[in-house]
Amino acid sequence: MVYSPNEYDIFIGIDVDQKSFSFTVKNHDTMSNSYKIPANPENLYQHIRNRYNNQRVICAYEVGVTGYHLHDYLTSQNIRCLMVPPQSVPKASNDRTKNNRLDSDRISQHLKNGDMEPIRIPDYDYRELRQLLRSREEYVDLRKVSKQRIKSLLLFAHLHTLLKDTTQYWSYAHIKRIKELPCSPATRKRLDLLLNDLDYSRNQTVIIIKELKSFSDQNTSLKRNIHYLRSIPGIGFITAITILASIGDPQRLRNPRELSAFVGLVPSEYSTGERITRGRITHLGSSVLRSLLIEAAWANITKDARLRQFYDRIRSKHHPQVGARKAIVAVARKLTLIIYRVLKEQREYITNI
Repeated sequence: MVYSPNEYDIFIGIDVDQKSFSFTVKNHDTMSNSYKIPANPENLYQHIRNRYNNQRVICAYEVGVTGYHLHDYLTSQNIRCLMVPPQSVPKASNDRTKNNRLDSDRISQHLKNGDMEPIRIPDYDYRELRQLLRSREEYVDLRKVSKQRIKSLLLFAHLHTLLKDTTQYWSYAHIKRIKELPCSPATRKRLDLLLNDLDYSRNQTVIIIKELKSFSDQNTSLKRNIHYLRSIPGIGFITAITILASIGDPQRLRNPRELSAFVGLVPSEYSTGERITRGRITHLGSSVLRSLLIEAAWANITKDARLRQFYDRIRSKHHPQVGARKAIVAVARKLTLIIYRVLKEQREYITNI
């Protein structure tokens, strides 16, 4: 993933949207030319081939809704293309002007300077896995929203008093009681529609989980890595598949701390001179994966004596009101190191009982 500007002659920063590519071309001297063309990767490739055919070219653009199509096409034509997260493109604090041309110019300049931090492009199988997992997350979100809307309607119509416990698990018996509540025709219609949304999201979640299991069973490497991850107490199928979909091929991980940083479980740091100050975790990366790792940490400390001792030691060092929360985050961060080891060394985790 690391690149050296000295290996290239031409640096092209691209701002990609649905209809057009705005790009700026720079070299090691003072050349800086900006262009705008229709959003067709072949058009950009023809421009590069016609003008810079005998020169070494590198391109970069920000990760966005347009996905990997431009990257894949340029790469297939032997042109190096980087994808960078928007937050990693430096911007002056007093910069108040934004448009496509300026964005492309900024990307090309930082590409030329060598201070770009590109993302790791996942292989095809992991891209497919991400699509399936994203579908599951969308239906899980729909299920949560449906429950919230049902609760809100029951409260507004003062129907919650007819239920024994509105906070209980949403079992089929509980949903049946909601369906049988006496209410006005309009309220009944809206309540039925919301219950249909809840039922639909549940059914779709079951379908997509079956698809995820089928997909993982057909991929030998993926199936093996899921097995290794599930040997860690607290990590089930969904957490394991989410980890792999998020990081891609585990063999491309460079060091143990990379995974912790990727899910935002490392402390933020504000240091100057000899003074080092560390604060709360960064919360960068996938919030879904971070939440799953926290849940896995709670389950883990009930089964793994070694991590339970670690949890107790961290908790005892802090005030009782925050000790448990800080300790479980530390356990989740420790889990990322264990995950790194079992995936890189391709082995099961041995629990300390």
